[in-house]
Order: sequence, then C-alpha cells, then structure tokens
Amino acid sequence: MITYKEFEVTKALLGGGRPDAEEICAQTRHYVFKNADEVSELLASLERKGYVEDGMLTKSGLEEIEPCCVRNAVILAAGGADINAKSVYNMPKGLFMKDGETLIERQIRQLREAGIEDVTVVIAYKQELYFFLQDKWGVTLEINPDLKKGNIHSLYTVRDRLGATYICNCDNYFEENPFSPYEYNSFHATVFKEDASDELVVRKNESGRILEVSSCAKSGECVYGHAFMDSAFASRFVRFMEEEERDFRISQMFWEEFVSRHVDDLDMYAREYPADMVYEFDHIQEIQNIEGLFLGNVSGRINGIICKVLECSEDEISDINVLEKGLSNILFTFVVRGERYIFRYPGDSTAFFIYRKNECVAQKLGALSHADDTYVYIDEDGNKISKFRENVKDIHGVYYEDVELMKRVARKIRAFHDAGRGMEGWGEYDYDPIYQTERLFKEASKMKGDLFKVFEREWAMMRRLQRYADMDGVEHTMCHNDINIDNVLLTDDTLDIIDWEFAGYNDPGYDFGRVIAGLEYSADEPKILDILEAYFGRPATEAEHLHWMAYAAIHNWYYVGWALYKESINEFSRDWMLFFFKQTKKLAAWCLPRYEAKYGEID
Repeated sequence: MITYKEFEVTKALLGGGRPDAEEICAQTRHYVFKNADEVSELLASLERKGYVEDGMLTKSGLEEIEPCCVRNAVILAAGGADINAKSVYNMPKGLFMKDGETLIERQIRQLREAGIEDVTVVIAYKQELYFFLQDKWGVTLEINPDLKKGNIHSLYTVRDRLGATYICNCDNYFEENPFSPYEYNSFHATVFKEDASDELVVRKNESGRILEVSSCAKSGECVYGHAFMDSAFASRFVRFMEEEERDFRISQMFWEEFVSRHVDDLDMYAREYPADMVYEFDHIQEIQNIEGLFLGNVSGRINGIICKVLECSEDEISDINVLEKGLSNILFTFVVRGERYIFRYPGDSTAFFIYRKNECVAQKLGALSHADDTYVYIDEDGNKISKFRENVKDIHGVYYEDVELMKRVARKIRAFHDAGRGMEGWGEYDYDPIYQTERLFKEASKMKGDLFKVFEREWAMMRRLQRYADMDGVEHTMCHNDINIDNVLLTDDTLDIIDWEFAGYNDPGYDFGRVIAGLEYSADEPKILDILEAYFGRPATEAEHLHWMAYAAIHNWYYVGWALYKESINEFSRDWMLFFFKQTKKLAAWCLPRYEAKYGEID
C-alpha cells in the first residue's frame, strides 16, 4: 500500500500531462509537502514501485489507488437558523449566486468535474427552492425532518448513504476545485483564523489526526469547508449515531462535535488549506469576502432600486461595506460616482411592530422639516437609501448630558411635529402606545408565560397614567417615537434625526421618552426644563411639564414590551429591558401623585 504522501502525488498525476515536482508542490493547496525536493523523492519511490513511468501514472498505479475511490457526496443544505434568520436573504444560502452560478450548483459542478456523479442534498429550510436541482443536476433530495436539531441530524437522515463520501456545506465557495475521484483517508478541511471565537477549532497530533473539536478559542485551525468519510470511518460513525440519536445532548451538535465525542474510535485528519481557497458564510459580513456576491443575492430588487433612484448602472455601484449596526435591520454602505450612501433592508422581526406606510410619511415630513437631511429614498417595503454622513461624532457620554445638544435635538423634534400637525387622514397613521405595548406583551407571552400577570401592578399603573395624560387634551401629531442616541447623527456641520421606523400619529410628549431617559435625575431636574424650553420656544408650563413626563414614562413602558418581545423570538435585547423598566417606574412615580392632585383619583 502506498503512503499518504505518495497517494497525494498520484492524485496530482491523474489529470494527465507530466507535471514536475515544482508544479505538483504548487498544485497541492493544502499543506502536504515540505518542498519540491520531497515531491521528487516521492516520484522516484512511485517509479520504483511501477506506479509512475515517464512522469505519468501507470495502469498499476490506478489499480493501487482504486480502493480509495470516492463513492458519493452529501451536501448539507437544511439549515435556516443563522444567516437566513434575516429576511434580507430572500433565498437559502446555497442559492446565493456569483457570476450567474449558485453556490450549491458550483459545488455540484465541481464534484461532477472530479467524477463524482452520486450527489445527495439534504434540505429543509425553504426546501421547495432546491427542488429544481433534481431535474437540472439529477441529484437526490432528502428532507431533514427536524430543523431544530443540529446538522448531525441531517447526516442521520442520510446515514445509509455514508461511506467513501464527501460531506459538503451548501454555503461553501471554493476558489479552486478541491474535489478528487480518490481520497486516502477521512479528513476535514481546516483554515487557520486569528479570530476563531465563532468557529469550531481542532486540536491535532503531529501526524494531523484530530484529537478534539471545540469552540470558544481565540485563534486556531478551524473546521472549514468540506470533509471526507472513508468507509470504515462512516460505518463506525453511523453506528454511534444510531445508538445515540435519541440523546438530547447531541441534538444541537454539529456533526464535527459528534466526531470529537467519539474521537478515540474515529480517525479523522485535519487537512489545512490557505484562507484564500475556502470561504464559508456564517455571518453576513463574510459575504463581502468574494467580490460581486453581496448585492447579487441579498435581494433581487436592491440593485434595481439603487440604479433607478440614483440613475446609475450596476457597474457604478462599488465599495460595499456591510455594517454590524442595527437591532432590527441589515445595513450596508456603497459608493456611486464618488458619493457614499447607506442602504437599509428590513429584518424579519420588524414586520410585527413597524408600519412601513407610517414610516414613509414620517420620513418625508422629516426631510421637509429638515429634521433629517440625509433622506434620499424610501418605499413601503422598508427599503431605504440615505446620504452617508462622514465623520459622525461619537455622542456616548454626551447625549443626555450635554444640554445644548439636547436642546438642538428638541428644536428638530418641534419642527417635525409642526410639519405633521393637522394631517388629512391622520386616523390611518394613529399610534396608541399602550395598545402597541399590549401587542408586544401578548406575543412575548406565547413563549415567556403570562407577562400581564408578572407585571400586573405596572400595567395598572401605566393604564391609569395614560388616562390621566389624555385628559390634558394635548393635540396629537406625527411622531418619530424612537429618538435614541443611535438615531441622532452629529457632525461638525449637521445634526440629523434618522430611522423613522416606529413613527405614527401620537401624543407629542411620547417623543421625549428617549430624549430624557438617560438623565438619572427627577423629572423636575433643571436640565429637563431647559430641554422643554427649547422645544416650546419658551418655558414649559407646569401642565406641559407634567404631560410630557407622563408620556415619556409611557414611551419607556413600550420598550419594556419591545425588549420582552425580542427576547421571546431569540433576539438579544442587551440590558435594555431593565433600563426601560427603571425609567418607567421613576417617571410614573413622579407623575401620578401630581395627576391625582390635579384631576382626583380615577379607577
């Protein structure tokens, strides 16, 4: 039997021709050979054994490697809990396109070019979009019946097909074809990453055998890309799966973690590739790694919108940068004719609590009143283009505390409120914050239990506070409803209030919920009075002060519901829930005694 390194040399000779040692060394993208001299020695060894003659593989050489023939491939395409969780991806990851070819079809093509005809695709999430592969490519489709389990369950679903099998992920992109009609033993492709905090990292011995697969490493050699299971390995792997399939502890595992669980009985080797050979898309930012892959896939409409609005061609769109920012949306910047813009595409969870028609009206009023001079385009589907403000200042530690800044914000709010008063058909945009908060609590209760019971006292308090405040008879107008630190852009020359997603026809006091929320003082703090004076253009009356603080409390209560809802759909809300809860209680405790003195007690 030839050695592993001799085998790798024979693979390099399969394509015909007479590659020399230098060429073979260069062609082997995973790290196998020390140098060309080592390859020369291996070629000489193979010639002595009769497997190579005159730089070409002999019939005996082909017979020698026949037991290493790859039988089939399985492509895992069932997942939908990570990158597909955002509606910005209007198709599964495997159907992203580059140069007119989907990622999964590229892999199928590369497998076929390597002589591997038998390909099975395991699907689940938006499975119907993969059905065309059956007719176009003749692949076998299998359904993972339980998407809540990890990809170990996808392999369990096709366990009868495992043996001399490539295991591939639908979201991989290989710059060069990594597949071969022959493989020597079981391996997993790996790539070294300086930041491996979100990856599975291998620990291996001197020969490259994997000893452990684990997560949470700062850096290391990560399982990345394709793998191969030889027949002996697959037989043991399937037996372990069948014995433990009902064990809840393995249900959420990646299959590589399952291998680590049985590492003493499963021989798998790490095959390291350079980082520019293998790409994988676990996070949205990684889509930028390959030129042309982002805009062509996030939505079939985005390119069209940009080109129509900015009157440009697709090849004028450049320098795309996907941003982390945004609790609800996906954002990316781009450049057209030297000017940078930002595109906002809505996330799935926003559809429940955002009214896009309201946002469109409010955004245009914001531009008209110069509350937001970044506006370029918006539509009722939630797509939006804005001018990108360069050199935006970090106002953390300044917002709330700098009274002059907050007074500027207040004047912007007043200009917007004035533009929105007396709207025709305002009832279509009516926004009752207590009703909206109830909606959030009801949805969150489906996963978290009866939250109305948990917060029974607070609900009674807030309903009573709104009744008092509405007795003041303050005229409603179009409101932003979410003026927080992230929605105020400050540069040396500009100040813009952005992101009008939560807008609606509401009590104007509601817009002060986030303007004064960070002030850890009583509601009669002089700073708050100064901000209100900037809003009114004069000192606020006692009644106005009370009313605006009451609706600020109601505003914060809404965001308690917002945080509960986000948590209920497994979207992290950071520490906002407790923050809003404290602000609600503080402001309500200040307002209620004063309203009782003004109007008397109400039920």
